[in-house]
Amino acid sequence: MKHVSHLLMICMILSHPLSATVAVAEDFKLVKQAERVFLYERWLEAGSGEKVRELKAVFLIRSDIGSIVKMLKDPVRGKEWNVHAKMYRIIPLSEENKWISYIQYSIPWPFEDQDCCLTFQYRDNEVSFESTLHSAFPVGGNMTRITGTRGKWVLENMHSGNVRVTYLVTTDRSKRIPRWVSDPIVHNNLIKTMAKFRSLLEE
Repeated sequence: MKHVSHLLMICMILSHPLSATVAVAEDFKLVKQAERVFLYERWLEAGSGEKVRELKAVFLIRSDIGSIVKMLKDPVRGKEWNVHAKMYRIIPLSEENKWISYIQYSIPWPFEDQDCCLTFQYRDNEVSFESTLHSAFPVGGNMTRITGTRGKWVLENMHSGNVRVTYLVTTDRSKRIPRWVSDPIVHNNLIKTMAKFRSLLEE
């Protein structure tokens, strides 16, 4: 079994993390719409002279912000909504509303089995996350570590009783897989992941 995530699967093949060196950002363009999830992407010019990609998924959930944050911190349900995840671990941190998530993915060829270790922080209706290291989850073994991941969940209460979710992510890109192979898989996995996340909350 091989692969891409997340956070996700998006996380697996995308690009480099956003930083202060980013100079120019294109407008987001819609690349796919399915299962009531709208997926956009845009390209950013980095200081290295390379263009890096940011993905954005937008959708509504018939739920509340507290339940959404609780779902993100649930190790049992985390394995359910993360497509192709075979492990989802959570370690609470001493700082309030901050935690570590560790995810292992098993995806079909042409991707390798991968894992990621992320620090999450919830503040002002946003859940930000970025790659980190933790002694409980050493790099190595038969897993390829996803690095350079950075993003956030933006949660907005709507008058309809729904929450509008905007999920954004960038990550270091695996250059071994050509984009014509990776892009459809990344797009499909992200939409499936977000649709599953919504369906579990709306059960």
